[in-house]
Amino acid sequence: MADLASERARIARELHDGFAQDLAAIGYSLDAEIGRTDTSALSRAALRSIRGEITTLNEKMREEIFRLRSANSPSPHAELIATLQSLPIDFTVEGELPADETGIELEKVLVELVRNATHHAGADEVNIGIDPERITLQSKGNSSSAPTSKRFGLQGAVERLHEIAWEIEISDDYSLITLSKSL
Repeated sequence: MADLASERARIARELHDGFAQDLAAIGYSLDAEIGRTDTSALSRAALRSIRGEITTLNEKMREEIFRLRSANSPSPHAELIATLQSLPIDFTVEGELPADETGIELEKVLVELVRNATHHAGADEVNIGIDPERITLQSKGNSSSAPTSKRFGLQGAVERLHEIAWEIEISDDYSLITLSKSL
């Protein structure tokens, strides 16, 4: 457990000292462009919109850093529900993720898979069934386009699952995904 805590702290430092600082610097550059007297009103509006998106990303980054450093993080199941509520989809979740490191990894994998389903496959409804040794994710949407195995998010999900001795099976049309403990 000490190794995991030190690894989480290391990742939190890397995120803070790298990406979070870079996002802040980009935000400051945009602020300077917005404030220029020769920036047109149309450009200023577009830049403000981009600035808002960067601010949102920076807030998410800081929340993740806090979560990595906090011993009192919300449960993986609560994190999953909160993320699903922030997405423009209808969803159901039956069962509950474990409140341990396996649950944390499963939550991250499920979030990635749901985002893939909504972004790449046009899913507007997701149903998740959670059992101790098996999780199913069924999605319904308006597109036949599915993520490919060459996407880094899916690759990361497979790697996370491998680290906790779980595996993934995806239907050809991406409408059914099954996660299960490795035998």
